[in-house]
Amino acid sequence: MLFETEGSSAASSYADHDEIENFIDRCSICFYEQLDLCLEGCRDQFCHGCFQRYIVDVVKSSWGLSVTPISCPVCTELIPKHEWSQYVPQSITDTYDKFNKPYRSYIRTCHHCETDLIPCVYPNNKPNNSKLFCDLMESMLQTCEEGENHKNHTEHISVKRWLSVNKRQDWSDTKLPTHYKHIMNNVNTFERNHAKFPRFAYQISIEYLNLCENPEIWKQLQFAHIRLFRDMKCFNCKASICLHCGYDSHFNTGCEENMHNISKTLKDKDTRTTIKWKIQHSRQCPNCSIMINRDEGCNKVDCSYCGFCFCWACRSSWSDGCGFYRCSNSTNDLCYTESSEEKTELGVPNIKNIQARLITPMDLD
Repeated sequence: MLFETEGSSAASSYADHDEIENFIDRCSICFYEQLDLCLEGCRDQFCHGCFQRYIVDVVKSSWGLSVTPISCPVCTELIPKHEWSQYVPQSITDTYDKFNKPYRSYIRTCHHCETDLIPCVYPNNKPNNSKLFCDLMESMLQTCEEGENHKNHTEHISVKRWLSVNKRQDWSDTKLPTHYKHIMNNVNTFERNHAKFPRFAYQISIEYLNLCENPEIWKQLQFAHIRLFRDMKCFNCKASICLHCGYDSHFNTGCEENMHNISKTLKDKDTRTTIKWKIQHSRQCPNCSIMINRDEGCNKVDCSYCGFCFCWACRSSWSDGCGFYRCSNSTNDLCYTESSEEKTELGVPNIKNIQARLITPMDLD
């Protein structure tokens, strides 16, 4: 039997203490380099190289339309911009500022001249646009040539009701998306049936967006506008581009049908192959109508533009009836386009496959 002497115990204690002291002065990411900085809030410590690489990776991956907060990689406490920007090149800070604006606009590039098309721009120093919004609606009403007696028509009354609501400013930002849906439905119906000049609806929609002051609500309204008004003219080459798919405007056909038509006329094999891949692996988001791509994964999809969560198989909002690999609302399971292997819900064992492996040749006789 071996007995630990008092001296050896003390030596072991000193060694453990030295090892702990050694790690106290090390970077919290690599645990190797000596610390160069300590965060003001949480006091976590890092070497300059590891912290810079971490910030650069977060900034380069924050490509969405929402603001990406930068947090401590150890405790996830938010790091103020004035602090983390000290340890990265100015170009990284500029990239973050470009792609992390509270009111960032959706951009579609013209495929003819590479010009950026921006359908909605939030004015930084905006006045109260409620009056301008109401003036546009009143001007639209005045274009009706049906006569005085027609002013009591249901479609007139609907538009006038929204006029009174906005003159009183009887709304909050949270109600704006619901109001927008009903207002634009009434305005488009009126303009289609009665207005002499057909571009009032578009102008009214743009001015309605300017009523919002909440960044997330403004983003919802931006994509509601893009869903309704999908065509935009390039100010550089004057081509009319579909904001949903990026190809030339196709006024009487949907995006997928238009892509099929384009693929039939192309002679270049590579371009034709690219479009066929898009047709097979792209669908329109049910919320914003923008075409998004997906070549693998389960049925649950978050739109990379508007953030809407929906089922890839049936295109409805994600619900209990939509399974990750089997959607009860659809007869066409698009998750199985590349594999015939039967899958089950995430975390649920595949009983059929297990039973198949347990069957022996004797059982089959």
